[in-house]
Amino acid sequence: MSNKNNAKKGKRAEEKVAKGIGGTRKAGPNNPDITMGKEKIEVKDYKNPLTKSQLQKAYQQNHANIIVSTKGFTDEALAYAKTRMPKVQLRKGRTGEILVKRRKK
Repeated sequence: MSNKNNAKKGKRAEEKVAKGIGGTRKAGPNNPDITMGKEKIEVKDYKNPLTKSQLQKAYQQNHANIIVSTKGFTDEALAYAKTRMPKVQLRKGRTGEILVKRRKK
């Protein structure tokens, strides 16, 4: 798939997630994909579940506090998020079903 097609696919996923959770699609360089109040949301629409390294990169891009993967996350990525990313919430699917909740301090 070409980069242009990937960009269109990603845009559609961001729009569906934004609609599903009630956020506003922002996108663009150095911006989170979606904002919802103070929440910064990064959306990933890959063929396979998000790996640990992909999760780390998604977080580092915009320090999003919610990361949504349309295909979910690998077990390694979920375990990493639970232990190393306490302020990040992981969600799965186009409607953003919560998989890992943020921990309260």
